[in-house]
Amino acid sequence: MFLVILAAAIGTALGLVLRGGRIQLRTDMRALPAVALGAVFLIAAEWLPIPGKAGVFIVGTALIVVGLLQNLQVSGAVVTSIGLFLTGFAVLVNGYLPLRPEAAEATNTTASGLRQDETEGSTLGILGDVVPLGPWVLSFGDLIATAGAFILGRDLVRRDERISADDFLAQFTILDEPHMDLNKLRRDPDPARPPRPTIDLRDRSAPPPPTKDDRFTRIESRDDR
Repeated sequence: MFLVILAAAIGTALGLVLRGGRIQLRTDMRALPAVALGAVFLIAAEWLPIPGKAGVFIVGTALIVVGLLQNLQVSGAVVTSIGLFLTGFAVLVNGYLPLRPEAAEATNTTASGLRQDETEGSTLGILGDVVPLGPWVLSFGDLIATAGAFILGRDLVRRDERISADDFLAQFTILDEPHMDLNKLRRDPDPARPPRPTIDLRDRSAPPPPTKDDRFTRIESRDDR
């Protein structure tokens, strides 16, 4: 779980550097409380001295997988779900996470807590912790979930497309065409059509006198009557 969280953080940081954006949760994401609660359960099952670690791990895995499957539109959600499901399924069928002795010996890892040594009676031991990687022993599900979390973290970053206040106001001050693309208008002006008047909200001078071509309706006050 540590590497999954680390991969998500690296993916987010890389997205910030390469895209020059900002962290922004997608508005179309659902079931975020379930994902957050599931992450808390997994952290507790792996690192805290609590009873029933296998049950806590299975519940946490189920919450995250179900939550991510509600967000298939997010890159990395499916990959992360598959990886977590494989590791959770190994715990479900065994009551613990099998730790292959050869991998444990290669990394000086001892069986404790959720991890227990793989035996001849272990089921689907290949889904347990069998891959030595530096100081860690990982499962294939961990590797898949780590890759998915990296993609997921990167997808949370959006390019900063904020516009200046002047450009924002200009979108609403062009008469008759409020949705005109200003950049396109500046690049390719139409010579056959005279430029439309604009309103500069920063100009505090008196407005020009009205002409017959102005499109507005004069509303008389009671004093004028």
